[in-house]
Amino acid sequence: MKVHSPPILVLFISSVCNLRCEHCCYWKNLNNRDDLTVEEILSFARQLGRLENLALSGGEPFLREGFDEICRFFIQNNRVEQIYVPTNAYYTDRVVRGVGEVLKESALRLFAVEISLDGMPAFHNKFRGNERSFQKAMETYDALVELQKGDPRLKIHVVSTATDTNIEEIRRLTAYLYSNRKAVEHHNIAIVRGDRKNSLLQCPDLVAYEKLHEFTQRLWSSREEGRYGSIVEPMLQWAKVRTLREKRQVIPCSAGVLSAVVYANGDVGFCESHPPLGNLRKNGFMDIWRSEKAQKLRRSIRNKQCYCSNEVFLWPSIVFQPLQLIKALVGAKAWRRPQPLQEGEYPECHDPLIE
Repeated sequence: MKVHSPPILVLFISSVCNLRCEHCCYWKNLNNRDDLTVEEILSFARQLGRLENLALSGGEPFLREGFDEICRFFIQNNRVEQIYVPTNAYYTDRVVRGVGEVLKESALRLFAVEISLDGMPAFHNKFRGNERSFQKAMETYDALVELQKGDPRLKIHVVSTATDTNIEEIRRLTAYLYSNRKAVEHHNIAIVRGDRKNSLLQCPDLVAYEKLHEFTQRLWSSREEGRYGSIVEPMLQWAKVRTLREKRQVIPCSAGVLSAVVYANGDVGFCESHPPLGNLRKNGFMDIWRSEKAQKLRRSIRNKQCYCSNEVFLWPSIVFQPLQLIKALVGAKAWRRPQPLQEGEYPECHDPLIE
C-alpha cells in the first residue's frame, strides 16, 4: 500500500506546562528539556505535504517560544487552513499575542482556541492545582472576544473532560457558559483517557454521560446552527459511547493513514494509544511513516486489534470514510434537530467571578 503524507497532524508543540491537572495523560512527559527546537520543527514541516488540519497540543501550547513562527510556517509551507489549540488560557498576553500574529496569515480559514475547563471555579481550580486558574481563563476569554471583533476567523470553544467526579460540575459549567459567555461558539465534552495523573479517576457512567451530552446539545442548539463541524458532533458522541460500551472499533480507525502524532521530543506515532515508531532526530518523517514497523502497526489497526474514544482520531475516521459517515449518521440520527431547552429547564447561573 502506497502511504502518503498524512493530511491531519497532532503536534505536541511543547512539553512545558504551568499546571498539574489531575486528568492529564501526558503528565510523565511534562517540562522535559529535550523539546524540538523551532528549526527542527520547521525542518519536519518541510517533509510533509499539504495539511488539512493542524492540532497543537502540549504542555501548554502558548508557552512555546516561537509559537506564531511555527504556525505561520505550517500555513505557508503546508497550506494549513485550520488550526485548533487546546489551552488552559492562563497567560492572557501570550495567547492574544500568539493568536493575533497567526491571524495575519490571510490563507488561514479558522483558528479555534479551545479553553479547557473542568467545572465551576472551586472544582476547576482544585482539579488544576491553581486557585486562579478559572479566573485567568475568563480573563483570556474576555481578551479573545475583543480580538474576535476584528477577525471572525477566530473561534472560541470550551472543552471539558468528563470523569466519574465531574458530570454535574460540567452540567453547571455548560449552563454558565451559555448564559454568561456569549462568544463561546461550542462546548465540547471529551471522555477521560490514557494514563492520567490521578490514577483514581475513572470514565464517567456512560448513561450519565449520554444524558449530559443530550442536555448540552439541546442547550446550545441555537448557537450551534451553522457552526463548522456541528453536524459531526452527534456522530462523534455516538461513536465514542458505543466504542466504550462494546470495547471495539465501531468505526474502523484511520490513524496512520489520515492522521499522525509528533511529540515534543520528536517521537512519531500514529495516535496517542500506541508507542512511538521512531524519532525525528534519528530518521526522517517519511522514513518512519513508511517503515516496516509502521506497516505492521497499520495492519494491526486495520484488523481492529485496538480501540479508543479519542475524538481527534475518530472524527477523520468518520468524515473521510464515506461508508462510515453514513453508518455514524444513521446511528446517531444526526439529521434530527435537538429540541431547544427552555429557560426553566436549566439552572440559572450567575457569573461567580462578579458576585
